[in-house]
Amino acid sequence: MGFYAYLPCLLITALLLGVASTPLLRPADAPPTDVAVRVSTIDGLRGLLAFAVFFHHAAIWHQYLIIHEWRLPPSRFYANLGPAGVSMFFMITGYLFWSQMLKAEGRPDFLKLYVGRLFRIVPLYLVLAFIVLGVAGFATHWRLNEAPHVVLGEVARVLAGGAMAIPRDINGHPDSWLVSAGVTWSLRFEWMFYASLIITAFFARNRLSGWLLPLAGLIVASALSLRSRDPFVVAPLLLFSLGMLAAAVRQPLASALGGIPQWLLSAVALGAVAFAVTGFDQIYGVAPELLLGLAFLLIVSGTSLFGLLRTRPARRMGDVSYGIYLLQGPILMLVFGLPAISAVAAGSPWVHWSLVAVAAGALIAFATAMHALVERPGVKAGRWASTKAAAVLRGAAVSEPSLGADRDQPQPRSS
Repeated sequence: MGFYAYLPCLLITALLLGVASTPLLRPADAPPTDVAVRVSTIDGLRGLLAFAVFFHHAAIWHQYLIIHEWRLPPSRFYANLGPAGVSMFFMITGYLFWSQMLKAEGRPDFLKLYVGRLFRIVPLYLVLAFIVLGVAGFATHWRLNEAPHVVLGEVARVLAGGAMAIPRDINGHPDSWLVSAGVTWSLRFEWMFYASLIITAFFARNRLSGWLLPLAGLIVASALSLRSRDPFVVAPLLLFSLGMLAAAVRQPLASALGGIPQWLLSAVALGAVAFAVTGFDQIYGVAPELLLGLAFLLIVSGTSLFGLLRTRPARRMGDVSYGIYLLQGPILMLVFGLPAISAVAAGSPWVHWSLVAVAAGALIAFATAMHALVERPGVKAGRWASTKAAAVLRGAAVSEPSLGADRDQPQPRSS
């Protein structure tokens, strides 16, 4: 077995699904959500996508131990596995929130949406942020190695909730961002997408423009990608557009696919993903992204990958997928960061993948704990905050006209 064999990834995934079927992951049975549109196959997909990113970084760690550079491994499968996972996460975001826009006919409760997103994303992000800052502080013995204003700027970027990139160095500690495994970059594009809904929601007021807008975004992004030297520049637009288009066509597509056997649809979806991951040098191109988009369209229309996505273990992993995605960096660093262990792991694929299995088990346990202790209370607090804010705004809206009305009423004359 080599360092980049497919088998360890598949075996560890099967092991994780087995663990997820036990009572150990029971805290994940009540998922927090501020999104009304739920599809069981998407819930089952999330966890697999998060672990795809994990296996991608586990392969990169082997590279890092040998050449001390964080770069893609010499394997199409492992090099593309993480980007494929992130790509489909972007599609899920586009699908879920455009579904909300269409359901609300372009007039959603933006206050609830944005407060909900803030309390959904930031609390767990801050757990990672404090781990990053703690490691940097410990490594630099809590002494200032840079000017105070520089360190304050670096700390502010770390605490920005994903809106800004985590600095590569913090207080002079090299590769501080390695603690996060670089996963937070995708949050910037998520925030940009949420902000864009203020404008794009207008197009959801009409069913025709509700699917013409994402179709136009897909066509424009594809054209720009084909002409660009770096297709990644427009990849988020293409991926969000694919998700939004899936929201617009899901119902008629599901009806059209109703007569096709599930096994055939599952085979087509898996084949499209496999071809995208193994058939191209990088995922961020039009052809592989469209292949992933095809698989995503089938999945949101009910294709369950031979029933896997509807199983309780897959859905449990999906419920804690944000933690799996966000917290993998500290776990991987903890496992591979000890010199004595890393030296052995760098020379033996068996040791390497055994450590990856240990890291995967620790990660799913950590993510489940954080789901119960941080994510769920955060979502609950977000609902409370949005309700309170709405009540305050309604009170202000009611009180102002009443004051004005009192001024307009004739005043009683003194006797």
